[in-house]
Amino acid sequence: MRVVLLILISLFPSLAHAQSVGEQALLQLANESRAQYRLPPLTWDAALARAARLHVIRSAKAGGIAQHQYPGEPDLLARAAQAGAKFSTISENVAGNATSAAQIHDAWMHSPAHRSNILDPHVTSVGIAVALSQPRGQSQPVLYAVEDFSRTVDTLSPADVEVRAQQILLSRGIRSDTTVDAKKDARQACINGTATLTQPSLILQWEGPDLKDLPATVLPQLTNSRKQTVAIGTCPPAQAAQGFTTYRIAVLVY
Repeated sequence: MRVVLLILISLFPSLAHAQSVGEQALLQLANESRAQYRLPPLTWDAALARAARLHVIRSAKAGGIAQHQYPGEPDLLARAAQAGAKFSTISENVAGNATSAAQIHDAWMHSPAHRSNILDPHVTSVGIAVALSQPRGQSQPVLYAVEDFSRTVDTLSPADVEVRAQQILLSRGIRSDTTVDAKKDARQACINGTATLTQPSLILQWEGPDLKDLPATVLPQLTNSRKQTVAIGTCPPAQAAQGFTTYRIAVLVY
């Protein structure tokens, strides 16, 4: 079915990053639903919103039932990464042929998969886009909407990763050796698993999206955390997926 589009962001580029009334309504409705289950509100993510806008335009142009991916279009992970989003998890809701934002949200809440995305306790951010489409033969335009959810993670430099990891372990009673040789060895061990300048009793390697998970790997390996120290070094992850933030760390135990 051919459609004629009425998309304000195409007519007024200066408004491309402003939330429309429909987008504001969907954000409010999502957070109201989360509040009912004592879940924290989602924060607006501009990068996710850019990815959602590009996709909702494709949806409105195509017409019919909204899809998660159209021929020749990148998938959700690629769209979000290309828009500049950084995340450890991501999901998406799409809808079309609706008369209002409230109708879209109600439909999502009555669909198990879409409801699960809205009420996911692990996501922290959302980007929403709404577009109007005028189907041929219909007197009223219809709404298309996209919600992209993610768990946003900080973009840290290697030095910042090491400092953050040291702080997390210190909060668990584990002191860090920050001497030059210890740092060099930890960074080398992160890459190739060896230490040549110092003599650690144990070398641990950890990779994951959340530094707060690091103690669960380190603590069980320590015999007496009050007497032991560690050196921490970071390096690029073994298999970095586009858009996903993954940390790779070596912990040298002394």
